[in-house]
Amino acid sequence: MSELLNDWLGKSFKCACGQQHEIPIRRIVIERSALGDVVGYVKENGYEHVTLVADTNTYAVAGEKLRSLLEESQVSVGLSVIRENGMGEVAADEEAIVQLMLDTSTTSQVLIAVGTGTIHDIVRFVSHRTNRPFLSVPTAPSVDGFASVGAPLIVRGFKQTIPCSAPEAIFADLGILAAAPQAMIAAGVGDMLGKHTSLADWALGRVLLDEHYCELSARLTLEAVELCTAHLEEIAQRTELGMRRLMEGLILSGLSMLLVGHSRPASGAEHHLSHYWEMVLLQQRRRALLHGAKVGVATVLMAQRYQALLTLTEGEAAARLAGRQAPSAQTDAERIRAAYGAMAEAIIAENASAMGVDTCALQARIAATWGDVQHIARGVPAPSLLAAWLAAVQGPVTPDQLGVEPALVEASLQDALFVRNRFTILRLQRLL
Repeated sequence: MSELLNDWLGKSFKCACGQQHEIPIRRIVIERSALGDVVGYVKENGYEHVTLVADTNTYAVAGEKLRSLLEESQVSVGLSVIRENGMGEVAADEEAIVQLMLDTSTTSQVLIAVGTGTIHDIVRFVSHRTNRPFLSVPTAPSVDGFASVGAPLIVRGFKQTIPCSAPEAIFADLGILAAAPQAMIAAGVGDMLGKHTSLADWALGRVLLDEHYCELSARLTLEAVELCTAHLEEIAQRTELGMRRLMEGLILSGLSMLLVGHSRPASGAEHHLSHYWEMVLLQQRRRALLHGAKVGVATVLMAQRYQALLTLTEGEAAARLAGRQAPSAQTDAERIRAAYGAMAEAIIAENASAMGVDTCALQARIAATWGDVQHIARGVPAPSLLAAWLAAVQGPVTPDQLGVEPALVEASLQDALFVRNRFTILRLQRLL
């Protein structure tokens, strides 16, 4: 499978979907010796001065050893250990970004992200804004964003994804991945399971709103998640094969996003719930939850809503649509202001085009394509199966196991749809 990943590297081609696709990543290494391969790559490309970026934990896990290996090879290493915020956490926010920019010497030629999602998001943004390449060194198989271009950042308390840069190369050391906390491994599986509902959401956008859709990207994303579910026992046991397959799936999902230039194949309503929970916890000054853990739990909730679509006949769906008054732009704006407070105007701006949709025409199209909608819903695994997959790797399955209380769950089911301007099961559900 690693060979299959490498087959995509450096490719540029015109796809049947009509877009020009490009994969700028030059190399992917998933081996026990991956830290040593970083040094070889740095020397091979003539990088004499690098900036290694980590947090306290990931520096101890891999950063210190990598720094020694680089310095032994006569590479000058600058160091940025991202500090914890007032909550005792490392966050991809304005403070961390400024710290890294101040820690990066003008002579530094490349940034090396040693860590998981948060460290990569910080590095990805600074890399893009300072026109420096960056290398990815994952320390846990916890998210699918290692290969992507989007950097989810917390800006003034609002989680927003900013287009940035893909890494120049990825080096995943299997020994380090296998030693990661079980919760982070389970989070990686949760992030992957979310692809089932994100792909269904994307398909809804294609059928109901003629949204651009790439069959190749969708197929690669599905292959990525199936690669993981086919090896859950090995992943749960932290075998080398399990860690390899999970990391390959996470990276392949990232490549599918690179193909289309956005996160639509891999991020739907399940991610919107995750982001909503994160923003509320941040406002309440509560500790953050692992991204993939939230996504996994939210995926089960969204699968329940897809399953509910299968209980409605075409006539019942048409009757519901005819009897439901579509929300107006003014109603949505009032709802956003009530739910999002100081962030409301940014959210309203995010949803401007969605608010301009002719909802009556959209409801008529839903009724006319109900067979297609149900076909999409049938492609989503049963909630019980998704829950079993999460439990198999000791991941949380329900919101209460995650630590998200019922009131927050209910609020998110009503208002998380506004987090991104994308058509999802949540937007469909409120029209029925």
